[in-house]
Amino acid sequence: MIPNEEISMIQIKKILVPVDFSEFSQKAVRYGVEIARDRGASLTLIHVINQRIIDAVHELSVKGYKGDFVEAMRKMAQDREQELHQMLPLDWREGISEIHFEIRKGRPAEEILNYAKENSVDLIVVGTHGRSALMSTLIGSVANTVVLRAPCPVLVVRTVEHDFVT
Repeated sequence: MIPNEEISMIQIKKILVPVDFSEFSQKAVRYGVEIARDRGASLTLIHVINQRIIDAVHELSVKGYKGDFVEAMRKMAQDREQELHQMLPLDWREGISEIHFEIRKGRPAEEILNYAKENSVDLIVVGTHGRSALMSTLIGSVANTVVLRAPCPVLVVRTVEHDFVT
């Protein structure tokens, strides 16, 4: 048994929620919101534009298809940022001291882990599956990598019959 003077509160001041715009990430956002409210923590939603998508858009622009690469990337980032803000309805924002939205480009797991390290994140809340059908057969390669390599605890949220958040 640990003496009372050695017991201390777990400090959760910065929460990071990776978002891929799937129902699983929406559920993770909901958990992140509730924990942020409960702990008085800041909340950051992060979306990473996958390097594979960037490469595909670049290849199309090199082959002479409509539009140029820089404009396509600017538009994509702008659209994703707008979608990211929509993941957090105004009524969900009440009671959260600080909210941040982050758009990055690259390999999703790496960028999520980099952000967590760079910003001393205390907790990552991630959904189990990504957008693709392939991902639904696994925990999700991004979630799995984040769980295995995160510099902080990770709460993995999955769709189940019993839920803490209603």
